[in-house]
Amino acid sequence: MMAPLLEEEENYVRLALLLKGVAPRAVRSYFDREFPPTYLPSTLNTNYNTLDDLKLKRVLNQAQWNLLFPTNGVPVSTTFDVTLMICLIRNLTSVTRPINGFDRLPPSVETTPGSDLARIKWYRNILAHHDSNKMATADFNTAWSNISDAVSRLGGQPMNQECQELKVKILDQSNQEIMLEIKQSQEKIKELRQTVDILGTEHSEVTENLRKLQVSHITLQTEHTEVTEL
Repeated sequence: MMAPLLEEEENYVRLALLLKGVAPRAVRSYFDREFPPTYLPSTLNTNYNTLDDLKLKRVLNQAQWNLLFPTNGVPVSTTFDVTLMICLIRNLTSVTRPINGFDRLPPSVETTPGSDLARIKWYRNILAHHDSNKMATADFNTAWSNISDAVSRLGGQPMNQECQELKVKILDQSNQEIMLEIKQSQEKIKELRQTVDILGTEHSEVTENLRKLQVSHITLQTEHTEVTEL
């Protein structure tokens, strides 16, 4: 049996469950209204050039591209994550751009679909780069209010109800285990990043040593030529 969570750990778990479980479905609900599933394949084909340009600019990566244009079958929004759905909404629909853009947290008075998508995107990034598995209750309450309001507006009343229940429900063993797994995978990602940084530094040093060797080699060649010409 796992030890019960502290309040600040529980805050983190609830927020992660809201952002990873409920919020993507609210975004998908809006996405499917903008891109009716029946017409999704033809819509993507019509916009092929725009999407290809986004791929060239590295806004879309190869894995996302494979979901948009699968070699077998047709594209379905249930395979798209929040990042990809928001990218398509931004670039292929007439959604109103939030005042501060899609990459900043919008002011609370701004309640358009575009600003709600930006809110969810912002908080997902915050959670992804959050260093501990704890969150102060004041920060949690502000985040919860912002995200659940956005989820309710995008996904409708049933999702509002779901958010209210998730905020107070007793977190059972399975929720805690899921969060432990997420935390462990975050730790692994952090370790990988550090390894990549170290390898990058080592690569720079090797490259610099190679350059010095090449300079020495050229100097030796020059000296050899001078000696033989004497």
